[in-house]
Amino acid sequence: MKRILFLLLFLSTRTFSQSYLIEDIDGDNIKDSIYSSNEAIIHKLSTKKFHPISIDLMENYGGSFYIIKTRNGFQYEINYRKAGVKAQFRYNLNSEKIELIGMSRYEFGNASNDGSGKSSINILTNDYIGNWKYYDLDKKKLMALPTIKTKMVLPKINLSEFNEEYLDVYSMKCSELYHKYKNEYLTTSKKDKEYNVYIKKVEQDINFEKVTFREIPKFIKYDGKLKNVISWKDTNGKHYIITSETGIYTPKNSEDDGSNAEIFAYHYILKNNTHKKVWKVYDFIKECPVEIEAKFRKNTLHVTDLDNDGIKEVWLMYRKVCHGDVSPLEMKIIMYEGVQKYAMRGHNKVKISANEYYGGDYKYDEKFINAPDSFRRFSQKMWNENIIHKWGE
Repeated sequence: MKRILFLLLFLSTRTFSQSYLIEDIDGDNIKDSIYSSNEAIIHKLSTKKFHPISIDLMENYGGSFYIIKTRNGFQYEINYRKAGVKAQFRYNLNSEKIELIGMSRYEFGNASNDGSGKSSINILTNDYIGNWKYYDLDKKKLMALPTIKTKMVLPKINLSEFNEEYLDVYSMKCSELYHKYKNEYLTTSKKDKEYNVYIKKVEQDINFEKVTFREIPKFIKYDGKLKNVISWKDTNGKHYIITSETGIYTPKNSEDDGSNAEIFAYHYILKNNTHKKVWKVYDFIKECPVEIEAKFRKNTLHVTDLDNDGIKEVWLMYRKVCHGDVSPLEMKIIMYEGVQKYAMRGHNKVKISANEYYGGDYKYDEKFINAPDSFRRFSQKMWNENIIHKWGE
């Protein structure tokens, strides 16, 4: 871990500030004095009969040191060419000591400014805020990480205990948080590229939004690998729809040569900090020794209100099969209006000669048969757009 002093960084760029401060530090309405002398802080307090007390801090590696008045005390600054730190102090009337209450630091990073940014910590509350940047080699530009807001615990100390080692600990903890959050950010950014790829709204869709990986609430639990996560708001709260797939896999400790594939879909609602799962769709193919498939169709996740009753309809479409020939695949449209399920089940069409197709049948369940015509028209349009089997999809 690089120490805050950065031995190779020298010659401060700061050419203004104040290194000698005359103010009432200890709260008795008598002027005190405090000043910096390169690597030391010297203070003379009236409550200590103006006896000079020198605090040796660190060696001078070419930086500059400043004392600046703050609202409740003073700030000690150490500035280098490409890095620096500030420490805020105030007098504690109960302990009759000058205590450290906060710190901040900045870095300009390397030649490409990778790792540049700034951070601050409230020593009393342990609140940490970091705003850091990294250089993206693919995009060839500097990128900002989301603001880091977390807890960082450092010892509560007085001015007499403030030293170079204390700054090193702060620097090290900053670096650890930077690398942790950078790795998490890059991982989630990669995941963002792997899902929500195939969403194509149609005229009947409401104004739902795609949800990025880092925006997915922690209460949402799902199986498999994410395919889509969308959300919208209404009077019932914030809705989340999640679809996921396992892909083809061989079960552990399986005695058969077959493979499995599963699909999942979920509907969650969040309102007044309370969440609930409204429904779950689960389907699968298991122990298949030949060609296997179970996955959602591209661009078939929709949210509508076709009957204009304020209750949204969520549309899902997928197909599944276990076969060793060119027979049609089982295809389904599952729609939920609130908690009411509607199903359309059948098969896609497979071309078996120049002018001949096999399959394409479908059947509605009773709820769909008795549903508004607008539901069946929308489902038939989805069905027809996906009915022809295209090998290799």
